[in-house]
Amino acid sequence: MRVLFISDFTLEQRQGGAQLSNKLLIDKGRELGLDINEHHHNSSVTDFLSSYDLVINSNLEAISKISPEKLPFILKMPNSIRLEHDSCSYLHDDTRLELFSKSKKNFFLSNYHYNYFKNLYGDYFHNVEIVYDAIDTSKFKKSDHEKKYDVVYCGYLHPLKGLKNLIRFAAQNPDRKIDVFGWGEISPQETFKDCSNINFNGHAEYEDIPLILQSSKAIFHQPIVNEPFCRMIGEAILCGIEEIIGDKSKIGSYLEFNDVGYEKFRDRCENAPSIFWERVLNK
Repeated sequence: MRVLFISDFTLEQRQGGAQLSNKLLIDKGRELGLDINEHHHNSSVTDFLSSYDLVINSNLEAISKISPEKLPFILKMPNSIRLEHDSCSYLHDDTRLELFSKSKKNFFLSNYHYNYFKNLYGDYFHNVEIVYDAIDTSKFKKSDHEKKYDVVYCGYLHPLKGLKNLIRFAAQNPDRKIDVFGWGEISPQETFKDCSNINFNGHAEYEDIPLILQSSKAIFHQPIVNEPFCRMIGEAILCGIEEIIGDKSKIGSYLEFNDVGYEKFRDRCENAPSIFWERVLNK
């Protein structure tokens, strides 16, 4: 079976949650024998001229902004599956609804994620599937490591991810030491100049994140947008962090964990690639 998997970036281009999850899905698909061709924002439009048995439409933000001429091709492709990663309105409503309506199945990352779109557009969707972000639970797991970090922030440093909320929390809680492991288009020296209790550690390699989380008492995450899942909070939960600082009512992974408990949450993250392809292929 020939599959075209469309997403904004490769993992090498951007180390974000969507890219990490997509890689695990693609690796599992290839393990199952699928012939998967990846298409990204900088790929050639000639990819759309080939014939495919199945098309996976994943996150499309960069494509819609950098290569909007590709959207008509994407909308016309048959046998499409929508894998929604976002809650932001970077796509025009008509375009997003057309993607949903033309897809054989629509995948969301949590019940919170699905209900967000249902509240936005009404009872519009068909063939809805809920599949968590895929997380390697052999690495992200509880441990007895010394808790050398008080509060950590891990991930993309961006206003939408609550950068100002992080600075505000630091100012209001001078007794809490915050270690930041992140990356973004900011000047850390300028951004955190008035925050003596923030220690900026720079970008951490992904393979180092499990130990950082296992060595932390608490994690801070208070974005200004809704989090469909939030891989980082999911990974923190799996590593046993109990104190999650932020508005947990807007974080899909926390709501799922709170609903199903640790064991089921872990199993659904671990088996997400298999579950995804089983439901895509109707097995």
